[in-house]
Amino acid sequence: MRRFLSWFLGAIPRAPKRAGLLMRLYYVWGEYFTYPGRACAALFLFSIFAGAFAGFWAAWVFSGFVFLFFLSLVPSLFLTAKKTKVSGTISRVEHATEGENAYVSVRLQAGTAIDCVWASCSRMDPSLAGENSPEIRGLAAGETGELRACIRTRFRGAYRIPKVSLTVPEIKGMLCFPFRVGEAELLVYPRPKKLAAFPFLTAGQSGLAFVPLLMSNFMRGLDFAGVREYREGDSLRDLYYRAFARYGRPFTKEFEGERGAGVVLVIDTRARNLREKSLLEPMIRLAAGIGMWLLDRGILGRLFVCDDEISIAGTHAESALLETLARIPRAEIYSRGDARDKHAREKTAREPELWSPAARPMGPVLRVGLFAAADPLVSKQVVVCDKPAESRDDTLFVPAENLDAGEVSL
Repeated sequence: MRRFLSWFLGAIPRAPKRAGLLMRLYYVWGEYFTYPGRACAALFLFSIFAGAFAGFWAAWVFSGFVFLFFLSLVPSLFLTAKKTKVSGTISRVEHATEGENAYVSVRLQAGTAIDCVWASCSRMDPSLAGENSPEIRGLAAGETGELRACIRTRFRGAYRIPKVSLTVPEIKGMLCFPFRVGEAELLVYPRPKKLAAFPFLTAGQSGLAFVPLLMSNFMRGLDFAGVREYREGDSLRDLYYRAFARYGRPFTKEFEGERGAGVVLVIDTRARNLREKSLLEPMIRLAAGIGMWLLDRGILGRLFVCDDEISIAGTHAESALLETLARIPRAEIYSRGDARDKHAREKTAREPELWSPAARPMGPVLRVGLFAAADPLVSKQVVVCDKPAESRDDTLFVPAENLDAGEVSL
Protein backbone atom coordinates (compact mmCIF):
# COMPACT_ATOMS: atom_id res chain seq x y z
CA MET A 1 0.00 0.00 0.00
CA ARG A 2 2.86 2.37 0.83
CA ARG A 3 4.50 1.72 -2.55
CA PHE A 4 1.21 2.26 -4.38
CA LEU A 5 0.58 5.59 -2.63
CA SER A 6 4.11 6.81 -3.39
CA TRP A 7 3.65 5.85 -7.05
CA PHE A 8 0.21 7.48 -7.16
CA LEU A 9 1.46 10.75 -5.68
CA GLY A 10 4.47 10.76 -8.00
CA ALA A 11 2.45 10.08 -11.14
CA ILE A 12 2.77 12.62 -13.93
CA PRO A 13 -0.37 14.75 -14.40
CA ARG A 14 -1.68 15.03 -17.91
CA ALA A 15 -0.81 18.10 -19.90
CA PRO A 16 -3.88 19.58 -21.61
CA LYS A 17 -4.18 18.88 -25.33
CA ARG A 18 -5.86 22.25 -25.85
CA ALA A 19 -4.96 25.14 -23.61
CA GLY A 20 -7.96 26.81 -21.97
CA LEU A 21 -8.20 30.30 -20.55
CA LEU A 22 -6.43 29.48 -17.28
CA MET A 23 -3.58 27.71 -19.09
CA ARG A 24 -3.16 30.66 -21.47
CA LEU A 25 -2.95 33.02 -18.51
CA TYR A 26 -0.37 30.72 -16.97
CA TYR A 27 1.66 30.79 -20.20
CA VAL A 28 1.55 34.59 -20.23
CA TRP A 29 2.67 34.65 -16.60
CA GLY A 30 5.60 32.33 -17.24
CA GLU A 31 6.73 33.64 -20.63
CA TYR A 32 6.14 37.39 -20.51
CA PHE A 33 7.02 38.21 -16.87
CA THR A 34 10.55 38.20 -15.48
CA TYR A 35 11.21 37.27 -11.85
CA PRO A 36 11.10 40.93 -10.70
CA GLY A 37 7.90 41.40 -12.70
CA ARG A 38 6.26 38.39 -11.04
CA ALA A 39 7.24 39.69 -7.60
CA CYS A 40 5.78 43.11 -8.41
CA ALA A 41 2.56 41.58 -9.76
CA ALA A 42 2.24 39.37 -6.66
CA LEU A 43 2.62 42.42 -4.40
CA PHE A 44 -0.04 44.19 -6.44
CA LEU A 45 -2.53 41.36 -5.93
CA PHE A 46 -1.61 41.12 -2.24
CA SER A 47 -2.20 44.84 -1.75
CA ILE A 48 -5.67 44.56 -3.29
CA PHE A 49 -6.65 41.84 -0.82
CA ALA A 50 -5.01 43.75 2.05
CA GLY A 51 -7.04 46.84 1.14
CA ALA A 52 -10.23 44.95 1.91
CA PHE A 53 -9.59 45.52 5.62
CA ALA A 54 -11.24 48.66 6.97
CA GLY A 55 -8.92 51.60 7.46
CA PHE A 56 -6.00 50.06 5.54
CA TRP A 57 -5.94 52.84 2.94
CA ALA A 58 -2.15 52.56 2.36
CA ALA A 59 -2.64 49.28 0.49
CA TRP A 60 -4.96 50.96 -2.02
CA VAL A 61 -2.46 53.75 -2.57
CA PHE A 62 0.31 51.22 -3.18
CA SER A 63 -1.83 49.17 -5.58
CA GLY A 64 -2.69 52.32 -7.50
CA PHE A 65 0.96 53.21 -7.99
CA VAL A 66 1.77 49.65 -9.05
CA PHE A 67 -1.14 49.65 -11.52
CA LEU A 68 0.14 52.84 -13.13
CA PHE A 69 3.62 51.33 -13.25
CA PHE A 70 2.33 48.27 -15.13
CA LEU A 71 0.49 50.52 -17.59
CA SER A 72 3.81 52.18 -18.40
CA LEU A 73 5.41 48.76 -19.02
CA VAL A 74 3.15 47.95 -21.96
CA PRO A 75 4.47 50.69 -24.31
CA SER A 76 7.96 50.02 -22.97
CA LEU A 77 7.65 46.38 -24.08
CA PHE A 78 6.63 47.37 -27.61
CA LEU A 79 9.25 50.11 -27.87
CA THR A 80 12.23 48.01 -26.74
CA ALA A 81 11.87 44.22 -26.67
CA LYS A 82 9.53 43.80 -29.65
CA LYS A 83 11.64 46.12 -31.81
CA THR A 84 14.60 43.77 -31.38
CA LYS A 85 15.29 41.40 -34.27
CA VAL A 86 16.83 38.06 -33.41
CA SER A 87 16.62 34.64 -35.03
CA GLY A 88 17.88 31.22 -34.01
CA THR A 89 17.85 27.49 -34.63
CA ILE A 90 17.99 24.51 -32.29
CA SER A 91 21.49 23.13 -32.73
CA ARG A 92 21.49 20.23 -30.26
CA VAL A 93 19.31 18.45 -27.69
CA GLU A 94 21.27 16.68 -24.96
CA HIS A 95 19.13 13.85 -23.60
CA ALA A 96 19.45 12.81 -19.98
CA THR A 97 18.80 10.02 -17.50
CA GLU A 98 15.82 10.43 -15.20
CA GLY A 99 16.60 12.77 -12.33
CA GLU A 100 19.42 14.52 -14.20
CA ASN A 101 19.47 17.74 -16.20
CA ALA A 102 18.94 17.86 -19.96
CA TYR A 103 20.04 20.73 -22.19
CA VAL A 104 18.78 22.39 -25.37
CA SER A 105 21.35 24.43 -27.31
CA VAL A 106 20.18 27.31 -29.51
CA ARG A 107 22.32 29.00 -32.15
CA LEU A 108 21.26 32.65 -32.48
CA GLN A 109 21.98 35.59 -34.77
CA ALA A 110 21.23 39.19 -33.84
CA GLY A 111 19.51 41.31 -36.49
CA THR A 112 19.86 44.40 -34.33
CA ALA A 113 21.99 45.27 -31.32
CA ILE A 114 20.91 43.28 -28.26
CA ASP A 115 21.63 44.27 -24.69
CA CYS A 116 20.40 41.02 -23.11
CA VAL A 117 18.96 37.71 -24.38
CA TRP A 118 18.48 34.19 -22.98
CA ALA A 119 17.09 30.87 -24.18
CA SER A 120 14.05 29.28 -22.52
CA CYS A 121 11.84 26.20 -22.92
CA SER A 122 8.16 26.47 -22.01
CA ARG A 123 4.76 24.75 -22.27
CA MET A 124 6.35 21.40 -21.43
CA ASP A 125 5.05 18.41 -19.52
CA PRO A 126 4.49 19.20 -15.80
CA SER A 127 7.21 16.72 -14.83
CA LEU A 128 9.81 18.89 -16.58
CA ALA A 129 11.06 22.18 -15.18
CA GLY A 130 12.88 24.63 -17.43
CA GLU A 131 15.66 26.95 -16.35
CA ASN A 132 16.70 29.93 -18.44
CA SER A 133 20.16 29.85 -19.93
CA PRO A 134 22.88 32.25 -18.75
CA GLU A 135 22.35 35.61 -20.40
CA ILE A 136 24.31 36.98 -23.34
CA ARG A 137 24.94 40.70 -23.07
CA GLY A 138 26.28 43.23 -25.55
CA LEU A 139 25.54 41.38 -28.82
CA ALA A 140 26.06 43.65 -31.82
CA ALA A 141 24.01 43.52 -35.01
CA GLY A 142 25.01 40.57 -37.20
CA GLU A 143 26.85 38.73 -34.42
CA THR A 144 26.14 35.09 -33.60
CA GLY A 145 26.20 33.19 -30.34
CA GLU A 146 25.02 30.01 -28.65
CA LEU A 147 22.82 29.57 -25.60
CA ARG A 148 22.13 26.43 -23.58
CA ALA A 149 18.82 26.11 -21.73
CA CYS A 150 18.61 23.62 -18.86
CA ILE A 151 15.66 21.28 -18.19
CA ARG A 152 15.31 19.44 -14.88
CA THR A 153 13.83 15.96 -15.32
CA ARG A 154 12.05 13.65 -12.90
CA PHE A 155 10.64 10.67 -14.79
CA ARG A 156 11.52 8.54 -17.78
CA GLY A 157 9.78 9.25 -21.06
CA ALA A 158 9.78 10.84 -24.50
CA TYR A 159 8.64 14.46 -24.16
CA ARG A 160 7.75 17.14 -26.66
CA ILE A 161 9.04 20.64 -25.99
CA PRO A 162 6.45 22.78 -27.80
CA LYS A 163 8.19 26.14 -27.49
CA VAL A 164 11.90 26.89 -27.50
CA SER A 165 12.40 30.67 -27.44
CA LEU A 166 14.97 33.42 -27.41
CA THR A 167 13.72 35.88 -24.80
CA VAL A 168 14.55 39.59 -24.77
CA PRO A 169 13.53 41.79 -21.77
CA GLU A 170 12.12 45.29 -22.03
CA ILE A 171 14.20 48.18 -20.77
CA LYS A 172 12.76 48.21 -17.22
CA GLY A 173 13.38 44.51 -16.73
CA MET A 174 9.83 43.60 -15.63
CA LEU A 175 8.43 42.18 -18.86
CA CYS A 176 10.03 40.23 -21.69
CA PHE A 177 9.14 38.99 -25.16
CA PRO A 178 9.89 35.40 -26.32
CA PHE A 179 10.91 34.98 -29.98
CA ARG A 180 9.90 31.45 -30.93
CA VAL A 181 12.71 29.30 -32.33
CA GLY A 182 10.94 25.98 -32.77
CA GLU A 183 10.07 22.78 -30.97
CA ALA A 184 12.16 19.77 -29.97
CA GLU A 185 11.89 16.25 -28.60
CA LEU A 186 13.55 15.29 -25.34
CA LEU A 187 14.29 11.71 -24.32
CA VAL A 188 14.67 10.94 -20.62
CA TYR A 189 16.32 7.54 -20.27
CA PRO A 190 15.54 5.16 -17.41
CA ARG A 191 18.22 4.72 -14.78
CA PRO A 192 19.53 1.17 -15.32
CA LYS A 193 19.63 -1.02 -12.24
CA LYS A 194 23.22 -2.21 -11.94
CA LEU A 195 23.63 -5.96 -11.61
CA ALA A 196 26.42 -7.15 -9.32
CA ALA A 197 25.87 -10.77 -10.39
CA PHE A 198 23.35 -12.75 -12.47
CA PRO A 199 23.63 -16.41 -11.34
CA PHE A 200 19.98 -17.12 -12.14
CA LEU A 201 20.76 -16.95 -15.87
CA THR A 202 22.79 -20.16 -15.81
CA ALA A 203 21.12 -21.91 -12.86
CA GLY A 204 19.16 -25.14 -13.20
CA GLN A 205 18.14 -27.17 -16.21
CA SER A 206 16.72 -24.14 -18.01
CA GLY A 207 20.06 -22.33 -17.70
CA LEU A 208 22.05 -24.85 -19.72
CA ALA A 209 21.24 -22.98 -22.93
CA PHE A 210 22.83 -19.80 -21.51
CA VAL A 211 26.04 -21.41 -20.23
CA PRO A 212 27.84 -21.59 -23.62
CA LEU A 213 27.14 -17.92 -24.26
CA LEU A 214 29.19 -16.90 -21.24
CA MET A 215 32.18 -18.96 -22.35
CA SER A 216 34.99 -16.73 -23.49
CA ASN A 217 35.45 -18.13 -27.01
CA PHE A 218 31.92 -19.29 -27.88
CA MET A 219 30.90 -16.01 -29.53
CA ARG A 220 34.27 -15.59 -31.20
CA GLY A 221 33.82 -14.87 -34.91
CA LEU A 222 36.27 -14.15 -37.69
CA ASP A 223 35.81 -10.38 -38.16
CA PHE A 224 37.83 -8.15 -35.84
CA ALA A 225 35.51 -5.70 -34.01
CA GLY A 226 37.70 -3.82 -31.52
CA VAL A 227 39.64 -3.91 -28.27
CA ARG A 228 38.35 -3.80 -24.69
CA GLU A 229 39.82 -4.30 -21.23
CA TYR A 230 40.46 -7.85 -20.09
CA ARG A 231 37.74 -9.59 -18.07
CA GLU A 232 38.12 -12.72 -15.99
CA GLY A 233 37.49 -15.77 -18.12
CA ASP A 234 38.69 -14.28 -21.43
CA SER A 235 40.83 -16.49 -23.58
CA LEU A 236 44.57 -15.82 -23.31
CA ARG A 237 45.02 -16.20 -27.05
CA ASP A 238 42.96 -13.05 -27.62
CA LEU A 239 45.19 -10.82 -25.48
CA TYR A 240 46.31 -7.70 -27.33
CA TYR A 241 49.97 -7.40 -26.38
CA ARG A 242 50.49 -3.97 -28.00
CA ALA A 243 47.86 -2.31 -25.79
CA PHE A 244 49.26 -4.15 -22.77
CA ALA A 245 52.74 -2.79 -23.49
CA ARG A 246 51.42 0.73 -23.97
CA TYR A 247 49.00 1.07 -21.04
CA GLY A 248 50.39 -1.45 -18.58
CA ARG A 249 47.17 -3.43 -18.18
CA PRO A 250 45.71 -6.33 -20.21
CA PHE A 251 43.36 -5.81 -23.15
CA THR A 252 41.38 -8.36 -25.18
CA LYS A 253 40.57 -8.39 -28.89
CA GLU A 254 36.88 -8.69 -29.76
CA PHE A 255 35.45 -10.41 -32.82
CA GLU A 256 31.99 -10.15 -34.36
CA GLY A 257 29.80 -13.14 -33.79
CA GLU A 258 27.13 -14.54 -36.03
CA ARG A 259 24.14 -12.22 -36.45
CA GLY A 260 21.21 -13.33 -34.33
CA ALA A 261 23.33 -15.50 -32.05
CA GLY A 262 23.11 -14.68 -28.37
CA VAL A 263 20.40 -14.08 -25.80
CA VAL A 264 16.99 -12.99 -27.07
CA LEU A 265 15.76 -10.41 -24.55
CA VAL A 266 11.98 -9.90 -24.47
CA ILE A 267 10.66 -6.98 -22.40
CA ASP A 268 6.96 -7.52 -21.77
CA THR A 269 5.29 -4.25 -20.71
CA ARG A 270 1.76 -5.65 -20.48
CA ALA A 271 0.00 -4.96 -17.17
CA ARG A 272 -3.27 -6.68 -16.33
CA ASN A 273 -4.34 -4.54 -13.37
CA LEU A 274 -3.55 -1.39 -11.43
CA ARG A 275 -1.15 -3.19 -9.10
CA GLU A 276 1.01 -4.35 -12.02
CA LYS A 277 0.89 -0.90 -13.60
CA SER A 278 2.46 0.53 -10.45
CA LEU A 279 5.45 -1.80 -10.97
CA LEU A 280 6.11 -0.84 -14.60
CA GLU A 281 8.84 1.72 -13.85
CA PRO A 282 10.92 -0.57 -11.54
CA MET A 283 10.58 -3.31 -14.15
CA ILE A 284 11.87 -1.03 -16.92
CA ARG A 285 14.87 0.00 -14.79
CA LEU A 286 15.65 -3.65 -14.12
CA ALA A 287 15.24 -4.51 -17.83
CA ALA A 288 17.66 -1.71 -18.66
CA GLY A 289 20.18 -3.12 -16.19
CA ILE A 290 19.81 -6.65 -17.61
CA GLY A 291 20.19 -5.35 -21.16
CA MET A 292 23.33 -3.41 -20.21
CA TRP A 293 24.72 -6.52 -18.46
CA LEU A 294 24.20 -8.60 -21.61
CA LEU A 295 25.63 -5.89 -23.87
CA ASP A 296 28.70 -5.54 -21.67
CA ARG A 297 29.44 -9.23 -22.24
CA GLY A 298 28.54 -9.10 -25.93
CA ILE A 299 25.85 -11.78 -25.74
CA LEU A 300 22.70 -9.79 -26.51
CA GLY A 301 21.59 -11.12 -29.88
CA ARG A 302 18.08 -9.70 -30.35
CA LEU A 303 15.82 -7.30 -28.44
CA PHE A 304 12.03 -7.29 -28.35
CA VAL A 305 9.62 -4.94 -26.59
CA CYS A 306 6.46 -7.05 -26.58
CA ASP A 307 6.06 -8.02 -30.26
CA ASP A 308 8.21 -5.22 -31.73
CA GLU A 309 11.82 -6.09 -32.55
CA ILE A 310 14.38 -3.34 -31.95
CA SER A 311 17.50 -3.19 -34.10
CA ILE A 312 20.68 -3.26 -31.99
CA ALA A 313 23.12 -3.78 -34.83
CA GLY A 314 26.24 -1.64 -34.95
CA THR A 315 28.09 0.28 -32.27
CA HIS A 316 25.06 2.13 -30.87
CA ALA A 317 23.32 -0.84 -29.25
CA GLU A 318 23.37 0.78 -25.80
CA SER A 319 21.77 3.99 -27.11
CA ALA A 320 19.15 1.99 -29.00
CA LEU A 321 18.26 0.06 -25.84
CA LEU A 322 17.89 3.17 -23.66
CA GLU A 323 16.01 5.12 -26.33
CA THR A 324 13.56 2.25 -26.80
CA LEU A 325 12.90 2.03 -23.07
CA ALA A 326 12.47 5.80 -22.84
CA ARG A 327 9.73 5.70 -25.51
CA ILE A 328 7.63 3.10 -23.69
CA PRO A 329 4.44 4.92 -22.58
CA ARG A 330 4.03 5.40 -18.86
CA ALA A 331 1.25 3.50 -17.12
CA GLU A 332 -1.96 5.52 -16.87
CA ILE A 333 -3.80 5.33 -13.57
CA TYR A 334 -7.07 6.38 -15.14
CA SER A 335 -8.61 6.86 -18.57
CA ARG A 336 -10.96 9.56 -19.75
CA GLY A 337 -14.35 8.75 -21.10
CA ASP A 338 -14.21 11.32 -23.87
CA ALA A 339 -14.43 9.60 -27.25
CA ARG A 340 -12.15 12.17 -28.90
CA ASP A 341 -9.48 11.62 -26.24
CA LYS A 342 -9.77 7.86 -26.68
CA HIS A 343 -9.34 8.20 -30.42
CA ALA A 344 -6.27 10.40 -29.92
CA ARG A 345 -4.70 7.85 -27.57
CA GLU A 346 -5.29 5.05 -30.09
CA LYS A 347 -3.54 7.08 -32.76
CA THR A 348 -0.48 7.96 -30.66
CA ALA A 349 0.03 4.72 -28.74
CA ARG A 350 -1.35 1.24 -29.17
CA GLU A 351 -1.72 -1.44 -26.55
CA PRO A 352 1.31 -3.74 -26.14
CA GLU A 353 0.89 -7.07 -27.90
CA LEU A 354 1.90 -10.59 -26.92
CA TRP A 355 5.35 -11.64 -28.13
CA SER A 356 4.81 -14.00 -31.06
CA PRO A 357 7.87 -14.40 -33.31
CA ALA A 358 7.39 -15.56 -36.88
CA ALA A 359 10.15 -18.17 -36.50
CA ARG A 360 11.78 -19.89 -33.57
CA PRO A 361 14.68 -17.71 -32.35
CA MET A 362 18.24 -19.00 -32.71
CA GLY A 363 19.32 -18.19 -29.14
CA PRO A 364 17.78 -18.80 -25.72
CA VAL A 365 15.00 -16.41 -24.70
CA LEU A 366 15.05 -14.34 -21.52
CA ARG A 367 11.77 -12.58 -20.69
CA VAL A 368 11.37 -9.67 -18.25
CA GLY A 369 7.80 -8.83 -17.29
CA LEU A 370 5.22 -8.09 -14.62
CA PHE A 371 3.68 -11.57 -14.43
CA ALA A 372 4.74 -15.11 -15.22
CA ALA A 373 3.75 -16.27 -18.70
CA ALA A 374 3.51 -19.81 -20.04
CA ASP A 375 5.45 -19.75 -23.30
CA PRO A 376 7.40 -22.79 -24.58
CA LEU A 377 9.83 -20.49 -26.43
CA VAL A 378 10.89 -18.70 -23.22
CA SER A 379 13.86 -20.34 -21.49
CA LYS A 380 13.93 -18.10 -18.41
CA GLN A 381 11.89 -15.16 -17.16
CA VAL A 382 12.37 -12.49 -14.51
CA VAL A 383 9.15 -11.19 -12.96
CA VAL A 384 8.97 -7.98 -10.92
CA CYS A 385 6.30 -8.34 -8.21
CA ASP A 386 5.09 -6.38 -5.20
CA LYS A 387 5.75 -9.08 -2.56
CA PRO A 388 8.16 -12.01 -2.22
CA ALA A 389 7.18 -15.21 -4.05
CA GLU A 390 8.78 -18.61 -4.42
CA SER A 391 10.94 -18.76 -7.54
CA ARG A 392 11.17 -21.73 -9.88
CA ASP A 393 13.91 -23.14 -12.05
CA ASP A 394 12.86 -21.01 -15.02
CA THR A 395 11.15 -18.11 -13.23
CA LEU A 396 12.66 -15.61 -10.80
CA PHE A 397 10.31 -13.38 -8.81
CA VAL A 398 11.99 -10.11 -7.78
CA PRO A 399 10.16 -7.92 -5.20
CA ALA A 400 10.19 -4.27 -6.23
CA GLU A 401 11.44 -3.24 -2.79
CA ASN A 402 14.66 -5.18 -3.43
CA LEU A 403 15.38 -2.90 -6.39
CA ASP A 404 15.79 0.17 -4.16
CA ALA A 405 19.40 -0.78 -3.38
CA GLY A 406 22.31 0.46 -5.48
CA GLU A 407 23.30 -2.95 -6.88
CA VAL A 408 21.28 -6.14 -7.04
CA SER A 409 22.12 -9.80 -7.60
CA LEU A 410 19.63 -11.94 -9.46
